[in-house]
Amino acid sequence: MKRLVRSSLMEYFRDALEKASQELNVQVSEWTQFYVADMLTRFAEMKKVRAENPLFRDKTFAEVYLESQMKGFEERAHALQAIGDAALFLTGFFGDSFKRKVVDIDYYGRMGQLAYATLVQLIAYGLIHWGIERVFDELSERFWEVKDLLAQISESGGFYRNSDVLRIYERWLKTHSRRDARKLKDAGIVPIDYDSKKFLQ
Repeated sequence: MKRLVRSSLMEYFRDALEKASQELNVQVSEWTQFYVADMLTRFAEMKKVRAENPLFRDKTFAEVYLESQMKGFEERAHALQAIGDAALFLTGFFGDSFKRKVVDIDYYGRMGQLAYATLVQLIAYGLIHWGIERVFDELSERFWEVKDLLAQISESGGFYRNSDVLRIYERWLKTHSRRDARKLKDAGIVPIDYDSKKFLQ
C-alpha cells in the first residue's frame, strides 16, 4: 500500500512539474525532472525527512556543509545532496516564509547551488560513482528556474499562497526570478534593478 501511495505521489509530481514547465516556459531534462519529482515524493514523508536530513534537526546549512568537509567522500556527497535538496524544496515551496528573517531566500539558494556544484565535482573527479552528474550540474546551474517550477506547483496546488506584491518585488531583486517578474507584470509593475540595470524583458 505504501509503495502504491509513493508511486501515485511520484506521478502527481511528475505531472505537476510538466504542467509548471509549460506554464513558465522552463524546460529541464527528463532526468532532472525525474529527480525533482522523486525528491518531492521523499519530502512528502516529512517525518522520515526530519529523521534523516540533518537540516531539519536544528542544524544550519553552513554547519552541515562545514561538517561534511571532515567526512569521507560518500558521506560528504550525501550531506551535499541533503543541503541542495532541502534548499531547493524550502525556497521553492516556502520562499515567502523567509520574509523578515535574518537569513533570506538568496542565502539558501546560494547554499543549494554550491552544494550541487560541489557534488558535481566529487562525481567528475571519480571520488564517488553516482552516475547522475548531469542532473546535479543542471540543478546547480538552473537552481532558480527549478525553484520557480516548485513555487508554481506550490501555488497552483494551494500549498502556499502570498499576494504581497512588495515582497515579490523584494524577492525578484535578489533572485531575478522569471516567475516573479511575470507575477509583477501581471500586477501592472515593471521590475527594475537599479544596481544591475536588469529590466523585465
